[in-house]
Amino acid sequence: MSIESTQSSGSPHAQARGFILALTLWVIALFGVGVAAINSWVSMATENARTLRSRVDDEIALSNAKSEIIYALATRPMTHRGLEVGSDLKRPTTDDMFISMAQAAQETSGFIAFDRRPYVMESNPDYAIQIQDGRGLVNLNRIQPPLLRRLFAFYDAPEVLRNQLPDTLQDWIDEDDLTRIAGAERSDYERLRRVPPSDARLVTPMEAQNILGWDEIPQMWEDDFRAPIFSTCAAAGFNPNTAPEASLLAHMPGLTEDGAKFVVDQRRVSTFRHAREFMDAANVTVPNEAFFFGTSPGSCMVIDFVNRNTAERTRVSLTLVDRSENQPWQVDYAFRIPSQYSGALDGLDPQLTFPAPETLYSVDDSALAPSGLRQAP
Repeated sequence: MSIESTQSSGSPHAQARGFILALTLWVIALFGVGVAAINSWVSMATENARTLRSRVDDEIALSNAKSEIIYALATRPMTHRGLEVGSDLKRPTTDDMFISMAQAAQETSGFIAFDRRPYVMESNPDYAIQIQDGRGLVNLNRIQPPLLRRLFAFYDAPEVLRNQLPDTLQDWIDEDDLTRIAGAERSDYERLRRVPPSDARLVTPMEAQNILGWDEIPQMWEDDFRAPIFSTCAAAGFNPNTAPEASLLAHMPGLTEDGAKFVVDQRRVSTFRHAREFMDAANVTVPNEAFFFGTSPGSCMVIDFVNRNTAERTRVSLTLVDRSENQPWQVDYAFRIPSQYSGALDGLDPQLTFPAPETLYSVDDSALAPSGLRQAP
């Protein structure tokens, strides 16, 4: 009996059944792996779709916010306080042009400051903006070596860099091949295997990090990422009502760090209406240069758009182009701030909002609402 049993278990039928069972188990296992792979792919595709949708929503929100800001800048008057947005703007009462201009620039019940204080977008509370007047920043395309040296001193740059960087900046921008005393031209960059000079105005402040020596003050660039110090705007002049401390120290010879802090605190209470008020507060004399000093914003704004849910920050330089019929504004540059320099806005007041277009009122009589862009100061 035992011999017959052994022979039976090794019969072809039994072996076939064993092979089918093993094959079935392998098919089930492979099917399970396939299902897991499909689930993983579906999950990844779903997450990618969510990310893409979020990016698209961000782009739409950014575009809408930019349009609202352009509309406000183009239709509302500006004063030393910033953009006047109150609904109590009076109708001009005289045919005298100069009196009418003064009335058009009067203070209303509300205003938007251009010193980077944050405002929640009324039309989309998930986003906030910080607007910086370009005239309050250090303009790298309008080179003033003494100004730059004061800025580098604020960042404790070595003396050799303070003398070198204005020259390398000028050599980067100018079109000739003549090297200044501490400058550098194309051959110097090629020898060091660096990006050669553009021989043109800077497009963005970030481009300056390619200039020889300008990448040797990292703290300055980290501060610029967190809050702009530099601009490359076409607008000229300097506005102390909107300048950060570093820019105040660079533009105002003799101003101390304590004096710059006092100026910033003072203008939070009341902005400066003219040079005398600023000089009294800062205890300095304004340089006697034509078209240098002004207390009203210019036509260029550097704007940070902040997603309050993700803390992502996008910086856009926007310039109003007066008397342009085709496109009354231009985007000078735009880029996303690196995540290590982004973050949630501290002390954000949800009641402090940037008004939606439908809540902006120019004058009581809509027929007298301004047409076209305001004139640059």
